[in-house]
Amino acid sequence: MSSDSAFAERSEQRVAKSRRFRLSSSTAQTRKRRPPVKKTITISSRYTPKDQETEIPISSYQPLSLPNDTGIPNQETHYKVGQSETDDTFIATVYRHKNGYSEITLGGNLTLDSCVNIIIHNVYISDKQYLVEAIFNVDYNERCNIDKNLKSALILARVAISFAFTYFRIDKFILKDNSRFHCKTTHEDYEFSLAGRDLLKYGQTWYQRHLNAHIFHPQTLEHIKQYLRFVETKPSWDVFSQTKDTERLKPIWENSKTYKELVLTLLDNIQRIYPESVITEQTNQNCDLLYPWFKHVTLDYLQELPFVDNFILRDGFPFVKGMTVSFMHTSRPFEMDGGGRITVREEWFVKKRW
Repeated sequence: MSSDSAFAERSEQRVAKSRRFRLSSSTAQTRKRRPPVKKTITISSRYTPKDQETEIPISSYQPLSLPNDTGIPNQETHYKVGQSETDDTFIATVYRHKNGYSEITLGGNLTLDSCVNIIIHNVYISDKQYLVEAIFNVDYNERCNIDKNLKSALILARVAISFAFTYFRIDKFILKDNSRFHCKTTHEDYEFSLAGRDLLKYGQTWYQRHLNAHIFHPQTLEHIKQYLRFVETKPSWDVFSQTKDTERLKPIWENSKTYKELVLTLLDNIQRIYPESVITEQTNQNCDLLYPWFKHVTLDYLQELPFVDNFILRDGFPFVKGMTVSFMHTSRPFEMDGGGRITVREEWFVKKRW
């Protein structure tokens, strides 16, 4: 899953109100959540709400203070982040920009190749009022944890969002759903819409199912309804006639009652490929049968989905269990590794829990 456009323009907002600093336990514990409330906001004539964002419930909560975080601009702080659900451990970096916004990265090392990037900044809706907006981008791969063996994009996303919600006040947590799933064979690595697959299979996108994401854009919601109605019908063979292997696909189409049944039959014989997986000529042969019609159909109905805000709501979000956050001291200077890349000698300092 990737989105290379969400961070093309970074906010140049005024410096946010200074956050009161206090030392806290290194164990990340969210406070008792209050019922969701709606902010009362007066919209300036110069501000145009998008995607009906003024109707989104905003949680009332007070974030914890990050250990050893002074809030000084142009300073980054590193943390080792663990949790009790899996064996995966991550490195989080918090950077306070001089222009008033904060940046969180999460991955398996201290290099610039982060797997999760979250920008937190203020969006002014009037001369005196603003909303705190977080923009989320994730680029999953197996090297996204410290041990370089991550098997789940879900735990990566949940840890990153749990970290952000715990230590930052966020009114709007948004992402763009440009996610893809890979369909790999010996001769081709296809990419298809993950939203198109999960909407067909579960009636919700991956982000809706796993991260409590909501879409408020009325036109997009209508197109999703149209797509869900379409998958319950059986299109004519003309829709599929451009596939690479018509002889294999046509009997499956003839035996399927609906478009949904056809797609699910093909997906049942497709497996996820890991770096250590052995691929043969028989591996994922049905990937060829999905191309190109599955991509065309999802594009016809869901073409605007990558550009519409998905809102992750704090109330109802599946916070990762047992999250621990430990300040990480990095010694200087930087060193060059054998490949010519800059590395950092790492020293772990874990606060005691009394």
